[in-house]
Amino acid sequence: MASADSAYYNFIDRFDMLGLGKDIPLATGNESEALNALVDGKFMTFRIPYPMGYYGKGFDGRIDDASAGWKGKAVYSTYATRAPFHMEGGKGQVAKIIKFQVRPDALSK
Repeated sequence: MASADSAYYNFIDRFDMLGLGKDIPLATGNESEALNALVDGKFMTFRIPYPMGYYGKGFDGRIDDASAGWKGKAVYSTYATRAPFHMEGGKGQVAKIIKFQVRPDALSK
């Protein structure tokens, strides 16, 4: 996370909904267009693989099925700008919701 980044919203993942552990601070990075997580004193940056950028405006988490492991929980963030018509699709575009989940390893199914 760059020193000039501006966090629009902060959130503490108290229940390990993202999959990085309990009590992990999360922040939206408006300048970095990323979700930033502070893990063991270092920032982990999560970017949306999409060409138009990510402008996170809030967070919330859900545990739908605690026994389902990483598949049963997630953190959600709104994706918006002050001028959504500049997003891909142009006029008539509205905010979107992004779902973040972290697998315990790359091959987890």
